[in-house]
Amino acid sequence: MPPFARALRCLPLLALTPLALAGAGDDTADDDKALEALLKREVQGPSRYAQSLMEAPASVSVLERTEAAALGHQTVGDMLARLPGVYLSNSRSYSALGLRGFNRPGDYSARVLMAIDGQRINDAIYDQGLPQLELPVIAEWVKRVELVHGPGSSVYGSNALLGVVNVVTLDGSDAPGLTVQSSLGSERQRRFEAHYGAASGSERDLFVGLNLQHNAGENLYLPELGTPDGWVRGLDGERQAALLAKLRHGGWRLSLNAVRRDKEAPTAPYGTLAGVAGTQYSDSLALAELSHDNGWQDDVRRVVRLSLAGYEFRGRYVFAQDPDLINRDVARAQWATLEGRLLWRGLLNHQLMLGAELRSAPQGLQRNFDEQPYKLSLDSRVTQDSVAVYAQDQWRLSSTLHLTTGLRVDHVRGFKAAVSPRAVLAVRPDERESLKFMWAQSFRTPNLYERFYDDGGVSQISNTALKPERLDSAELSWERVLRNGLALGANAYHTRLRRLIELVPLTDAPDAVVQYRNLGRVTLTGVDLSIEQRSTDGWLWRGSGSWMHARDAAGRQLSNAPRWMLKGHAVTPLVNGWKLGGELHWLSARHGRAPVPPTLLLNAHLRWQFRADQSLALHLGNALNRRNQDPSTPDTALSAIPQTGRTWRIDWRFTL
Repeated sequence: MPPFARALRCLPLLALTPLALAGAGDDTADDDKALEALLKREVQGPSRYAQSLMEAPASVSVLERTEAAALGHQTVGDMLARLPGVYLSNSRSYSALGLRGFNRPGDYSARVLMAIDGQRINDAIYDQGLPQLELPVIAEWVKRVELVHGPGSSVYGSNALLGVVNVVTLDGSDAPGLTVQSSLGSERQRRFEAHYGAASGSERDLFVGLNLQHNAGENLYLPELGTPDGWVRGLDGERQAALLAKLRHGGWRLSLNAVRRDKEAPTAPYGTLAGVAGTQYSDSLALAELSHDNGWQDDVRRVVRLSLAGYEFRGRYVFAQDPDLINRDVARAQWATLEGRLLWRGLLNHQLMLGAELRSAPQGLQRNFDEQPYKLSLDSRVTQDSVAVYAQDQWRLSSTLHLTTGLRVDHVRGFKAAVSPRAVLAVRPDERESLKFMWAQSFRTPNLYERFYDDGGVSQISNTALKPERLDSAELSWERVLRNGLALGANAYHTRLRRLIELVPLTDAPDAVVQYRNLGRVTLTGVDLSIEQRSTDGWLWRGSGSWMHARDAAGRQLSNAPRWMLKGHAVTPLVNGWKLGGELHWLSARHGRAPVPPTLLLNAHLRWQFRADQSLALHLGNALNRRNQDPSTPDTALSAIPQTGRTWRIDWRFTL
C-alpha cells in the first residue's frame, strides 16, 4: 500500500485521542473568553487579505507576539520553529527553513516564499527567504507569524512551493511609546533594541524599530579541517543591524525594511584556509513599499502596491594554496514590483479577487575575481522580468460547504508561461470546526545564481538550460476548537516535486567541479498533529507531532530529512511578577555525508516584571548542553555541522 494511503488510513486513528478530548471538553463549563480568542484569530497569508483562520483556504499555523515574548524569542526563525512540521538548520554561515522533511543541505529556503506584511522579500539573485538574523525583522517587532502550509503559487507565483511565511509586523497602536531592551549573553553577545509607536485615532499610525547586535561566536573543535590542534578559535562572529519603519495615513501606507548582516565562516568553505581569519560573508537587503487601501467601499475593495528593493552579497575568501590570495564574490540586484488587486463581493455568496503583478529586475550582477593580482573569473549581468495575472473565488455553496478556486498565470522572461491552479473544499459543521480538502499545483523558476554563476570552471559552471521545478500537492486538514479553549488540528499531505534543481558534481573526484541540474522526482508524504490550549488565567501550552517521509525517485530518504518530529512549549501565568516559558524540540536522526543522531533542544525563559515599566529576564538556550549536529553542506569538507551548545542571556527591558 502506498505511504500516503497508509497515512490517510492512520489519520482517523491518530485523531481518536483529540476526538475523545473533544467529547470530554464539550461537557465542561463554557470559557467564553478563551473560545472567543481562538475563533477571532485572523490571517492574511493564504489570500493576501484578512480572513478568519478557520475560513482560510489553506492549513495555517500561527504564533503571536505575546507567546513569542514569553518564550524569549529574538528572531522570526525562533517563532517558526514552534510551529508544526518546521525545523531549522544552520551551516554556521546561513540558516535555512525545513518544511515537511525537505531542507536540502546548501539550499537556503528558495522553495518557501517569505513575505513581510504581504510583501515578497525573496531576493532576485538567490531567491533566499532566510528566517534568522538574515531577515530585516526581529521577533520584538512581529504581531504574528503565519505559516501557510503547502503550495501558494496560485496567489504568490514562483517560490511558493512548500509554503508561505507571512510576517505581520506591529503597528504603532500595538506598541505605543518608547520601548528599549538591552541584552548581554554568552559568547560576548551584546544587543540593543528599541522601538517606538504612536497612533492618532484610526487615521494615522507610526512604528519605528532599530536592532543592533554582535556575537563573537563559539570556539569550535573541528579536527577534520586539519588545524594544528583541531580547534577553530574566534572565527564564528556575527553582526546585525536592522531597521523597520512604517507610516500610515488614512488609506496610504509607507514602509521601509533594511538589514545588514556580517558573518565569519569558521567551516573553511570552498577550500579556504581553515583556522585563519578573513573568510566571511556580508548580506544587505532593503525594501521600501508604498501602498493604498481604503478598505471596503460598498462591495468593492481596491489595493495598489509599489515596492522597490535591493540586495547585495559580498563574499571574501582566503584560500589554502596561497594565504595572500584573496578571492571575492559580489552579487547585486535591484527590483521593482507593481501590483493591483480588486476584491468584489457584489455577487451573493461569492467573494472574488482579481490581481495583476509586474516585477522587473533591471540588472542582476554576479562577479568573481582575485584581488592581487587582479583576475576576473565571472562578470554576469542579466535582466529578469515577469508579469502575472491571477484570480480567486470564495464561494459559499451552503451554510456548511465552502469552495475556493484560484488560478494564476506567470510569464518569466526566457521561460514558458506557468499555470498554478488551486481548489479547496471546506466543510464547516459549525463555527468551531473545519474540514478542508486541498489540491494545488506550484512552480519555481531557476534563479540567477543557479543559471549563470560560473567561476571559470574552478568550482562551478553555469547551466542556462535549467527548467522550472513543478509541484503537485493534495492535502486533508481538520481543525476543531472546543469551548474550554482547547484547539486540535490534523493535516495529511502528499506532494510530488518534479525537475528538482540540485547542485551535482561532474566527476567522482573530491574536489570535482559542480553544476546545477534538473534531476528526478521527489515525493513528500506526512501527517502533522497539533494541540493547544490557552486559559483566561494566563496558562498557555502547545504540542505537535509530525511524521514525514521525504524520498527521491528511487525511494531513498532525502538527506537532512527527519522521519519524526515532536515539539511543545508552555507558558505560566504572571505570579508576583514572575513568568516562566519553556520549549522542547526533538528531531529524529538524519543523514547526509555522515549520519546525524537525533536532535534534542530544551530552552527556558524566566522573566521578572519588577516594575510596571521594567523587567529582567534570563534565557537559557540548549539548557541540557546537547551536542546537536546538522548534516553538512556542499561547501565544506566537514561530515556534519556542530550546532550551538548551552547559551545564556540576560535582557533588561523598560518602556517610557
